[in-house]
Parts: sequence; structure tokens; C-alpha cells
Amino acid sequence: MTRLSTGPLPSRTQKRCVFLVLLLLVLLIGCGGSGDGNLEDSGLGLSGTAEPIRATETAGPATSPVDLTLTEDAVSVEPLPLRAGFPFTMTAAIHNNADMPALEVPVMIYISAVQEEVGYTSFLHLLTVTMPASQTVSVEVPVGWNFAGGEHHLWVEVNRLPSAWETRVPTQQEEDTGDNTVLLDLMIDPFDAYSSDLCSGLVDVEVGPADVLAEPDRQRVLVRVHNVGNRAVYNLPVVIMGEQLTGITYTPAIPPCGGTTEVYVDIDRPFEEGEVLTVQVNPTEWAGGLQEDRTDNNQVTVTAGWAAAEAIPVPGGLEDYDFSLSTVDIEIPEPWIVLITAHNLGTRDAAMVPIRIENEGGRQLVDAIPLVQGKGIGVAAVRVGYLWIPGGTLTFTINPEDAKGAYPEAHRENNVATFTLP
Repeated sequence: MTRLSTGPLPSRTQKRCVFLVLLLLVLLIGCGGSGDGNLEDSGLGLSGTAEPIRATETAGPATSPVDLTLTEDAVSVEPLPLRAGFPFTMTAAIHNNADMPALEVPVMIYISAVQEEVGYTSFLHLLTVTMPASQTVSVEVPVGWNFAGGEHHLWVEVNRLPSAWETRVPTQQEEDTGDNTVLLDLMIDPFDAYSSDLCSGLVDVEVGPADVLAEPDRQRVLVRVHNVGNRAVYNLPVVIMGEQLTGITYTPAIPPCGGTTEVYVDIDRPFEEGEVLTVQVNPTEWAGGLQEDRTDNNQVTVTAGWAAAEAIPVPGGLEDYDFSLSTVDIEIPEPWIVLITAHNLGTRDAAMVPIRIENEGGRQLVDAIPLVQGKGIGVAAVRVGYLWIPGGTLTFTINPEDAKGAYPEAHRENNVATFTLP
């Protein structure tokens, strides 16, 4: 038999290589088989169905559950018009847009003057409210502060605080706080816009011979001005004229219906007893002066001399003013600030009532309450950082008898109160 030759026979080494390859294939099929003929290996991508490549998931910022809104038309003050020395109420309607309540949300109210004068203290009040889900809550804040007349700014902030305050009252996490602040302009009428119904409806100030005391040795003249009209007045010129001498000053606020004030007018040259002086209050020819219903009682002529001192009576009755103050009328709304509520048991309103505050070390300051209403109250906020001694005692005296501009009183036994600092 003839044998056909197809080439050289495979060597033993070649046979061994083929065997190893077949063995490796068998092992792969045996390890990767799933019983249904599919190859699966999620790590190598050998499965019968393609698997997407998934990125490692990381926790993103949690969605804020707080969503509050405060609009300009949701903030109001009453009663209008605002008047210097009179309290008012600020109301803010805050809406919760979220479907879950917001707990202990901070609300800050801040009022400051556009042009602050010496001794001015801004109003600052901080509180917290709980907002039910999807509802509106009205927040009312009484404002009893010693605001003078003029332009003021009112800020109301919800869940937004200056960074220095966040340690005191924490804010809630909120994604968008752009609609959480309202800024309003407040116009507070000055004292000359304040009127009373306790007397006839006239604008009228007066001065008489008994209201003038010339002091040649001090080169000045004491003048007492009466407001007999029903409208408060302030900053009225008081002019002294004589032979080759003049002097001028301006009054503070004078309450209506019998309110009085005393001013000293410095004269520009020495004068002697016996000289004739003409005193004018709110001269009719004064540019921008107060328009009065009666002006014939605004001028008086006197002769300088000590005898005039006996003619000056005590202004008003002693029962017209009766101030009182107690410890419960004093509080600390903010560090270094005291809030004082003074009472007037008399019948007449009193403007710029002096108040003296003294600490244990003898340091003292004198301020004034802009308006204390007859049969009513007056409020003043005073900075006392200069007097502050932790745990120390402050002594408050309303209308001290020796203070400049003090009012006459028959009962002064209730004019002093003490307060212990924290």
C-alpha cells in the first residue's frame, strides 16, 4: 500500500503545546459558564448583555427645606403719620413657600436715621418665629424709641443676619435668601408737626416782661418762651436787641398747650444795669419763620436790672409736671444700651426732659427724653457703655432739679430708680 505523505510528522513538543491550548479553553469554559451558555464577567465585560460603566456616587448638597419670602408690600407701620416721641407698631407678613414647617426662624428689625445726631441710638430688635408649612405668619413689633423727626431707614430681614449675630441666633439653611430682606424709607414728623386737642387750634408762642431776666455781670439774658397754641414748635429764633448790642439763640422743642422752655442768649458786648433791651421770639420778618395766628405777644421791652429777677414766676403750675421712674421701667434690649420708660402724672406734655445716669464710681451722663406726654409716658434709649460695670448699679434720675432745662415739680420723691447691670 502506498502512504501519501503530507509533510513532516509533528514532534512531541508540538503535540504538547496543542494539548495545553485545548486544556486552557476547557478551563475557561468551565469557569465562566452559567448553565445557559452565556459568558458573564462583570469585571471583564464578557457577559452576554452589555453593562454600563457607573461612576462612583457622591453625596451632593441636601435640598434646603426652608423657603421663605418677605415682600415690600407685606411690611407696614401704624399709626400714620409717624410722629417724633410717639410709639408705633411694625408689622411684617412672612410667607413659607415650603411644604414643611420652619422652626425658630430669626427675624431682625433695624431702624436708623439717615443723618444721625450726637446721642442718637438706632432701634434693633431680634426675635424668632415658627413658620407653619405653606402659610403666612404676621409678626408685630412695638417700637417705643426716642426717634427725633426726619428721614429714617427700616430694615426687616428674615433668616438673614450679620455674620457677627449668627453665633447668637443661628439661621436656617435656605438656598435662596434674595427675597428675605425689605428696606423701607420712614418719614417721622418732627415736633413742630405734633398737635394736641387740649387747647384751641392756634399756632401761638408768647413772651412777657416777667419772662426776661438780664444778667449784666454774665453778659447774657435769660428768656422764657411759652407755647400757648395747640402745635408743638422748635428751633424758634430768640433775638435780643439794644443800643449797639445784639444776641441770638434758638429754642428746643416746646410742647403745645402751655409748654415752656428757657434759653440763655449771649450778648455780643458788655451791657449795664438800666439799659433797655428788646426781646423778640420768632420775629415776623424772619425768613422761613413759623407762621403764627397771633404775633402781638412775641415781643417785649425790658430794662436790664436785678429787680427783674423777682418778677419771673415759676412757669406753669407745679402740678402740670409730675415725672416718675421705677426699676421695672428700665431694661437692656442690647449690650451697652438701656431702654427707659418715664411716666408723667401731670397734665402737660414735656419735651426734652433731662435724665441723669450715674454709676457706682461717680461717672455720669445726662441725656434727654424727647417727649413725655401728659398723663402718659416717654421712651428713651441711651448708650451707657461709658458707665458699664458688670454687676454694678446704675442710678437714674428723671428731671433732676439742678439740670439745665429741668421742669418744675411738686413731687420729686419718685424721680429716682436704681438698676443692677448683668
